[in-house]
Amino acid sequence: MSNSFKLPQSPIPFLDGNFPIGDELGGQPIVVKRDPKVLDLGQVVNKYALNTAPENFQRPESWTKDNHKAFFKSLLMDRIEGVIVIVDVDSALHRVKQVAPDDRAIANIFEPILDEGLKYIVLDGNNRLQFLINLVNGNYNIPQGRYEYIRHPQDTSTSVFTVRRNKNKFSDLPQAVQDTILGRSIIMSVYTQIGYDGLSEVFVNTNAGVFPNAQEIRNAKNSPWADYVRALRSEVPELLGYMFTNFKKRYCGDDWIVDCLDFVLNVKTEERNDEDIVINTTFSPINQTSKNNLYKSEFLNAAEQIRIKDTFIDLANILAQLIDEASGKEEKKLLQRKSLIQNLFFLMYNGLSTYEQVKDAIALHDKAYNDKSNFFYPNWSEKVEHEQFNDLTFKNACEGARAINMEFRYLQLSKILSEVLGTELSKAFNLWLNSNRT
Repeated sequence: MSNSFKLPQSPIPFLDGNFPIGDELGGQPIVVKRDPKVLDLGQVVNKYALNTAPENFQRPESWTKDNHKAFFKSLLMDRIEGVIVIVDVDSALHRVKQVAPDDRAIANIFEPILDEGLKYIVLDGNNRLQFLINLVNGNYNIPQGRYEYIRHPQDTSTSVFTVRRNKNKFSDLPQAVQDTILGRSIIMSVYTQIGYDGLSEVFVNTNAGVFPNAQEIRNAKNSPWADYVRALRSEVPELLGYMFTNFKKRYCGDDWIVDCLDFVLNVKTEERNDEDIVINTTFSPINQTSKNNLYKSEFLNAAEQIRIKDTFIDLANILAQLIDEASGKEEKKLLQRKSLIQNLFFLMYNGLSTYEQVKDAIALHDKAYNDKSNFFYPNWSEKVEHEQFNDLTFKNACEGARAINMEFRYLQLSKILSEVLGTELSKAFNLWLNSNRT
């Protein structure tokens, strides 16, 4: 079983210039599959062992020990349901080369998989298939205890067996139990002609059990943003680890990265006149719609890709140093707040670059964050109070992503940015002035 195989990581920048979107992608091959077949479990394990579930379309394996045990019991009682959906990679590659030779699945998905000696892609039922393979191959330790099982479909009563410690592999089970399990029926649905868009659509449409969340659906899109976010995630695992116990679970880490991108790229929109003077500024919320729209938008040029990547990496390095130097668990915990780290990304994307600058910015940030009188003022210079905003503190704004929250965060962070950089400019000017006086 080779499910741990990973496709080669897309480089950053992995393209220069605009990536075609929508209708510009060209013709997509029609999705073709064989009629579903009912196979014995033993046949499934032998035939489909050389499989992988690329993270482009599949979640990482997510079953817990309880899930494994529950499925094992269902298997014994002949109560497993559902279709396992896979792609015959060799067949799909052959056909897609004929009907859509420019489809990106050829070089990005199919060829690397075949080069690794693998044969199948799992689009649905990955947890089930991996459990069955691990069970039969002796890679699963069956919990000790007394189990019931239905030996034949016509049986009106159950048979019983016991699993003991250190005798808990599949091969240790009574032969009748092994034969019964290997004879269970599994429904397999095999796709033989499918391109990148088809892989995405089939994953979203057929995934059963826990339906894909919004980020899992975005991750499966035929979009350069999907590749880019996965690549960014691979650059800063330590940074994501500060905020998430498992940043790959339900792609929560990817979703946080998308929040950051949406913040710096799309929250603020300026309308300019013919003289390039700003005549109107609007702020947008960060929500599922805005993030879906990001994945549909024109992609970044090479310079911007590098700028964002470097910002994430620099942030990860500086934050690691700050956490290492923090005194006590409470101070470390405060530095690992999601909203703070996202706000630091904004500040570094917009100009902060050194450890000292970030440290100064955090001090100003936390002062504003903890100030219970720091309410939102649409016009900072006049500080005219607006009754509808008089309960929106900076801390409240950091806890949400409405348009008004994002506007307050943008204004407050811009103020912090100006103060940190302005202080440095003042220091530099005073040093220059003193040196000239002498």
